[in-house]
Amino acid sequence: MSRRIQGTPGAGGVASGPLWRYRAAPESASAVGGPVGLVPPAVADAGDAPADPVEAIRAAAAEAARQLESLAERVRGLGRGEEAGIFEAQAMMALDPELLDEAVARAEAGEAAEAAVAGAAEKASAVLAALPDELLAARAADVRDVGARIVRILRGESLVLPDQPSIAVADDLPPSIAAEIPPGLLLGVALAGGSATAHAVILARGLGIPAIVGALGLVEAAVSATAIAMDGNSGELVLDPDAGEMAEFKARAVLLAERRGAAASLRGRPGATSDGQRVILLANIGGPQDAARALEAGAEGVGLFRTEFLFMSRQTAPSEAEQIEPYRRVFEAFGPDRQVVVRLADIGGDKALPYLNLPAEANPFLGVRAIRLAYRSRELLAAQLRAIWRAAGRAGVTPHVMAPMVATLADVELLLELRDEARASVAASGDPLPERMVTGVMIEVPSAAIMAPEMARIVDFFSIGTNDLTQYTLAADRGNPALGRLQDGLHPAVLRLIAGVVAGAGAAGIPVAVCGELAGDPLGAAVLVGLGVDELSADAGSLDGVRAALAGVTRAQAVDLARRALAAGDAATVRAMARDLVG
Repeated sequence: MSRRIQGTPGAGGVASGPLWRYRAAPESASAVGGPVGLVPPAVADAGDAPADPVEAIRAAAAEAARQLESLAERVRGLGRGEEAGIFEAQAMMALDPELLDEAVARAEAGEAAEAAVAGAAEKASAVLAALPDELLAARAADVRDVGARIVRILRGESLVLPDQPSIAVADDLPPSIAAEIPPGLLLGVALAGGSATAHAVILARGLGIPAIVGALGLVEAAVSATAIAMDGNSGELVLDPDAGEMAEFKARAVLLAERRGAAASLRGRPGATSDGQRVILLANIGGPQDAARALEAGAEGVGLFRTEFLFMSRQTAPSEAEQIEPYRRVFEAFGPDRQVVVRLADIGGDKALPYLNLPAEANPFLGVRAIRLAYRSRELLAAQLRAIWRAAGRAGVTPHVMAPMVATLADVELLLELRDEARASVAASGDPLPERMVTGVMIEVPSAAIMAPEMARIVDFFSIGTNDLTQYTLAADRGNPALGRLQDGLHPAVLRLIAGVVAGAGAAGIPVAVCGELAGDPLGAAVLVGLGVDELSADAGSLDGVRAALAGVTRAQAVDLARRALAAGDAATVRAMARDLVG
């Protein structure tokens, strides 16, 4: 008998097929059940592995780091820079002194090497999971994933991955497991936990497959199931669908494919409403390898160039010289007529890099990170700005730069000081320089949204990060499935802040972009354009749907939708109104 379960949409798409269960087993191989299993270790010579458990732990950790770095390189080569960054960070975790020191101490106290690593990983992940922040919760899952990999290496075991196209079902699917599944064999991801920003969901979007999160009770219900159908747009799941339900989901898949085909046919057109109101459609990228995918998707430029990949998985900060080449490559890929907005490194806080030497913080994600690092030492961001100036000069383009985590006017003034100091330093060296650097700030903290009129008078543009703005405005951890109703950027409270930002920017004559998840949501895009947002920046895979949605509405219809959305009582009501208009 079939069983329906409702989850939260993570990545759009419809899929059906065999069910493949993943269950983590940090303690023992026998804990892994269902179609997922472990290949037991082959009989090995005594000299194959270090006899000393401490040496064995360090050797296994080094091998885990090597595997993860190789995985990152493979994924980045496919043009999926954001996902590659996940594995680069995990490689760094595998060699983290705190994790290894804890494991070594446990081994020296008499624990077996495997148990020592599993215990150390669980202790580290528990600390992170207890912190009230969704990204830190995701990092906790990464630590458990790394610990499980080291344990498998110590045991000489390997996971049994799907041998036919399947939908993965799990409490939380580790990103490295999802990425190791052979191409074409992962049809979708259905998670009992997680959030729309979970790493497995990010991977699903990059692969163009559906994902559903927060499907409470899914793992238990799936114990005896063999097939599953899922709709990543609505969050619906059906275990062991009958013939009628299977036909229903296949019909949805056909309809979705037709819509996607129609949307793709508009790819060569600039973003605009049906009556010609221009909306610039930009791409979010995580590195130079993402440029080709963005251009292929019809991106009119880059609205968010994440630069964290240069700062992760290393023991020392990248030099100015090391940064110039990747920036230049992106600038040249898009040329002088397409803007590229470089976000200064959003590091510190939850990204505890060894060279930052930051003290421990109770809630690091709200701590010393991003622009706030410059209050401790200006050199890290100053070097990045010098590299951007030099790269733009060599590429012959005008650079656009923005700072994240801006909360006060003092933060904006610090950014402008750093920009001007960097320019003066490059000018003194005689290198070619662009005439100016278009300078903006991210609006993702409520205080910045409230101070938008004042900030607009001293910067060149705003870019609204709706993910964090929603989380901070509604005080709702995006990683907590129980708070799903509060994790939607279409909540009127968030929309009213966005309307205020647009009004402040309009008074000063500067443009407003949105670079958060809402910009890649066709329903959200219609509301944002109605509020007066000028530019939308999203993952390249979302641009077709957004372009098609805007082409189906007039500016007047979008404005009317936004007016009604601001007066609504909750996000669900706004979504229903937008769906009635956009379809």
